[in-house]
Amino acid sequence: MSCYIKKVSTVSPIGDLGENVNLNSFAENSFSATEPDYKGVITNANLRRRMNRMLKMGTYAALKCLDGVDVDLILTATSLGSISDTEKMLDTIYTSEETLGNPTAFIQSTFNTLAGNIAQLKQTHVPNITFVNRGDTVANALRYAQVKLDGDANNILYVSSDEKTELSESVLTKFKLSSIGEGATSMILSSDKTGALAEIVYSKCRVDIQTALAQTEISADDVEILDYKRWCGEYATAPAFGVALAARMMEYGMFDGKTHVAIEHRYGPEKSVIILKKC
Repeated sequence: MSCYIKKVSTVSPIGDLGENVNLNSFAENSFSATEPDYKGVITNANLRRRMNRMLKMGTYAALKCLDGVDVDLILTATSLGSISDTEKMLDTIYTSEETLGNPTAFIQSTFNTLAGNIAQLKQTHVPNITFVNRGDTVANALRYAQVKLDGDANNILYVSSDEKTELSESVLTKFKLSSIGEGATSMILSSDKTGALAEIVYSKCRVDIQTALAQTEISADDVEILDYKRWCGEYATAPAFGVALAARMMEYGMFDGKTHVAIEHRYGPEKSVIILKKC
């Protein structure tokens, strides 16, 4: 199955990987996304004001990738959706004693809001699927992309987005997760190798790196295991950032002597591995 990464864009603690790869820019204990100037990409001011951070990050990354590109499938991925609007909705329900309230927070807290936002802004009618599988979200979405590109799709937009709040960070630390991060990652995935940054050759859940290498028969000597979370922090859809980072680093030839890069993800009980091959 051929699944080539043609283009990437991120909102991350180290900025937009589609524009720059600055690996010297990171903080050891703070992994808040460095948000860009959204108005250059999301031009409607009223729409920007209504969007929460999760939506703005994801929409920005998606629109950057879609600039000048046509796709025949959109895959969005998130673990928590807009947790800030979920908190607002629950707080309103509690303070209003479960009487009728403003529906905006509920509408924007649903997991497929990002998918609808992108479709409306681009006026596209292609199939649009949202993946919400906790720590397995990214690997599942990219596996689906591999299958579709081997079948009836030529170009796919993948975009994931997750945000953190003070409350969500405090809750996640109780589950023994630390260095909580956030961000959005978008990629154009294609069946065409021309101009590709890298190829996704493996994406699977419930495996570790040793199992993945055994299943693919790739020699451990040919693989770099990327410690990507030192630049983005810990969150459920962080592997997408790792894939984008690995693709850009491979483009620049930053893995001397290595033909493959592995993105291993452990998030609570979930684990997954994604492997990229140099083009």
